[in-house]
This record gives sequence, structure tokens and C-alpha cells, in this order.
Amino acid sequence: MNSKEPEFFVDANVVAQFLGVARETVLALARRGELPAHELPSGTKRLRRTWRFKLSEISACMEKTRNDS
Repeated sequence: MNSKEPEFFVDANVVAQFLGVARETVLALARRGELPAHELPSGTKRLRRTWRFKLSEISACMEKTRNDS
């Protein structure tokens, strides 16, 4: 059994604060696939996408980007 606590999903506002960017930037990066994100269904018509994020994945992505430059 894993003793590590489960990681919760966070919304774009939390990621924006974590990265120091605007919420709209986070959403644009998610839509383009440049930021690890999980799209959730938002009803039958899917008028809007709902994105959720894991800060560990965001952190790993930023670390990889930093190391690649």
C-alpha cells in the first residue's frame, strides 16, 4: 500500500497563481497541449471545457522545459 497521500486536482486559478501568470494563459496552454491538463466533461452539449490540473505534473513540465532550454 502506498503511504503517500493522494494528490488532488486543482483549477486554472490555482495553477495561474502557482506559475505567476494569468488564468487565461493557463487555459490557452492547456488547449494547445503545452501544459499537462485533464479535460472533464461539462454536460451533454459541451459548451465549455472544464480543465483540471495536478501541480506535480505542472512542476515536472516546467522543470523539463527549463532543462531543455
